[in-house]
Amino acid sequence: MKQELKLTQTSSKLSVRREQVAIYLAAQKKKDTIQSMIVAAVVVALCGAILALIAILPTLREVPVIVTYQAPIVKEEAPDRPKDMARGLKPKPASSSSSMARVIAATTASAIAVPVPEVVDPTRPFGMDDDFNAGFGAGDGDGNGGGGTSFFGTKRTGKRVAYIVDFSLSMESDCSGGTRIQMLKKELIASINGLAEGMRFKVIYFSHNAWTDETPGPNQVDHGWNGLGETPSVDWLPASKDMKEKAIATVNATPAQGNTGWYSPLKMAFSMGPPPDVVYLLSDGEARDSNMVFDEMKTLNPTGIPIDTIAFELPGTPAYDLSEIAKQTGGSFVLFHEGKRYPGESSKKFLSSEYDP
Repeated sequence: MKQELKLTQTSSKLSVRREQVAIYLAAQKKKDTIQSMIVAAVVVALCGAILALIAILPTLREVPVIVTYQAPIVKEEAPDRPKDMARGLKPKPASSSSSMARVIAATTASAIAVPVPEVVDPTRPFGMDDDFNAGFGAGDGDGNGGGGTSFFGTKRTGKRVAYIVDFSLSMESDCSGGTRIQMLKKELIASINGLAEGMRFKVIYFSHNAWTDETPGPNQVDHGWNGLGETPSVDWLPASKDMKEKAIATVNATPAQGNTGWYSPLKMAFSMGPPPDVVYLLSDGEARDSNMVFDEMKTLNPTGIPIDTIAFELPGTPAYDLSEIAKQTGGSFVLFHEGKRYPGESSKKFLSSEYDP
């Protein structure tokens, strides 16, 4: 009996103990839950504060203001070219005997090269004194065996030099210090004298026809080539003392006569074998066949040899044509006007048709 009572008491104590443990666990769980919620709330609050601080900080710094300025762009217009110079027109025949004018059509555009800027010196006088030639004559070559020359201040290196020079009647006109033909002969003789031995050269004269020292005379212009039919054979001259003297004698004895054509002398120069390394083209008049020259430029000059052009007292459309020949072949252009030399960019103001006579 006592044993049963003892078991009952023990069971009651265990039940009470279990209830106390359960109450304790429930209280501890509640306490842990509250602590977890508090910690979570604190963490969220801290994160929010950090994010707010990150967002606010950039607005507190002073941002420098950058001010930019762009100058207005000035569009440069190309010089006007009269309608009568439009490509595709037939060249005017030299005489009644050459009335069958050639009609040339080109389907490919000539390559255009960007010209190299030159030093502009438009105030330099150009006359019959000896000052112009000083420093411009060719020496004994360019240091690599290639040879060198200069003509009216345009320098080039190469072994074979073709001078294509205008001997039309207009070259008898007056200019600063003399006549145009006197100026041309003076500079041409100086350039020939400056050629080094081992070089070769050729003077191709032109007016309405083209001729050389090999063309039979008298009146070589009348026996010259008008650009039609087979191209005459032209040989190089060695730059020896004897050949220079003979060439200079021919230059001095040749008069100016006739009108102007550029196709036939250019064709003769580029038909030479081997072809020239240096080509100078000087003119003082409007070429009747300039359209043919532009239409056949790639045929005339298939290897793209630079043509250095010189407009001699020739502002306006004809000078523009000469500048375009230089531009399309990668050559240099210079214009002489009222006794002053205008190379490259400084000549542009004289290329407008407003200067046409």
